[in-house]
Amino acid sequence: SRTSLPLADLVLDVERALLLDVEVAARPGVRPGAARAPLDAFADVAAAFADTGGAPGAGGGARAGSGGSLGAFLGWLAAADTRERGLEAPVTEVRDDAVQVLTVHASKGLEWDVVAVTGLVEGTVPSGTNGRPPGPANGWLGDIGALPYPLRGDRAGLPHWAVEGSSTQVDLAAALDDFREACGEHDVAEERRLAYVAVTRARRLLLMTGAQWGDGSRPRTPSRFLVETADLVGVGGVELLHWADAAEDGTANPRDALVARADWPFDPLGPRRAAVDDGAGRVLAALAERHAAPPVAPVGDRVGWAREVDLLLGERDASTRRDLAVALPRHLSASKVVALATDPVAFAARLRRPMPEPPNPHARRGSAFHAWLEERYGMAALVDVDDLPGAADESAGDEDLAALQAAFLASEWAERVPDAVEVSIETPVAGVVLRGRVDAVFRLPGDRWEVVDWKTGPPPGRDDDAGARTRAVQLAVYRLAWARLQGVPVEQVGAAFFYASAGRTVRPVDLLDAAGLERLVVAATDGV
Repeated sequence: SRTSLPLADLVLDVERALLLDVEVAARPGVRPGAARAPLDAFADVAAAFADTGGAPGAGGGARAGSGGSLGAFLGWLAAADTRERGLEAPVTEVRDDAVQVLTVHASKGLEWDVVAVTGLVEGTVPSGTNGRPPGPANGWLGDIGALPYPLRGDRAGLPHWAVEGSSTQVDLAAALDDFREACGEHDVAEERRLAYVAVTRARRLLLMTGAQWGDGSRPRTPSRFLVETADLVGVGGVELLHWADAAEDGTANPRDALVARADWPFDPLGPRRAAVDDGAGRVLAALAERHAAPPVAPVGDRVGWAREVDLLLGERDASTRRDLAVALPRHLSASKVVALATDPVAFAARLRRPMPEPPNPHARRGSAFHAWLEERYGMAALVDVDDLPGAADESAGDEDLAALQAAFLASEWAERVPDAVEVSIETPVAGVVLRGRVDAVFRLPGDRWEVVDWKTGPPPGRDDDAGARTRAVQLAVYRLAWARLQGVPVEQVGAAFFYASAGRTVRPVDLLDAAGLERLVVAATDGV
């Protein structure tokens, strides 16, 4: 199961399966590094959680001994969401070409020329229960999962429930009331520190606002922080732009009188319709005028035509020679390594603009053949996203599944018992983690092994040496990864393709070793 992977690897697999890396890379006007910052920050959190055995930072919601498992990580994320308003945001980069919307926590340590702090009403800043102004709070007594204040390392700065000396229920109740009042005051003090962070982010101009009416039926009270700032009008450049009069009792929410409207059918251009129609009309008129005009060059101007043809051909050649600057992913499947070795430029183009693959009926036959082999060996396993059985057999014919099974039963592999099937492997080569899934591994005498990849398509033709060499790259990756996994020299691991459509086993010679694969990746990525 994929859930048994290390937590950091599982997070990267989920990112890849959901195509999140592609989505953030496609954001227009955003540098790839900045676009990936939230994904990288989340991956770092997962890695820290796994490295610390399930308790990174102060927000640990995992039980002791969880060992950084997936269940513990999900529980910790849920606890961080409910108790700490989510994870700490990644460090934000200040930009002067955009309006940035951030939480107060995410703005720590940063400054802008102009800052607007909004939502300054009681119950929001400072926060309260269900939007009500803050008051007495229960502290750790109101959260069954919270650590009691006396057991915390920062207990000296936290409210104390003075139960010592309480000899009666009345004394205990009075001590509890004092504790709840102290907790409420402590919460407001924490909110004040947070508000201080917010208002000190501005270098030149600070705008503080609060709305008297929200979605509720009652008017909201201005935040005490906003009131305290308004009391400073005339001091140090503080100006009061507007202050609404207190609403009388029984005043209805003005928003209730607003009637929502919607145009139907929906016009995707909205208020831009007239301008777009006018622009389209101008373009059509210009095109009509252009086609009606006489040709610019005389019919006999062959020199001018030749010059224009040369310019067009030069433009075409320049576009075809343009190098694609594409960042290579940190991980590649074995089949993608084959594609990289076959045509680096085409691989870079697909990496830069991923396109859906057309339906491949042979991939379904390959999946059925692999499933039959797993059932025969009694070792079924889940299949990774990039390693669907048979998906790499792009040149396969239309063989019937029964014919493939018959060819296998007549081969040398029918009577052999594999040591493992559908083994997920990965190994680093030239700074890139190469991943794949080995169909079967057989143990040989003398601490030797043989990795086998089942193919349902036809083998390469006798004249297709280049195709055979590039296919062998896949086996070279499998062989190297298995050798490293077993801790044996790569020379002690053999590799073979079994082409079920032809009933033929191919054992490539001169498979690349670690140095050869590294040279291949480095050479292929020079133009990527």
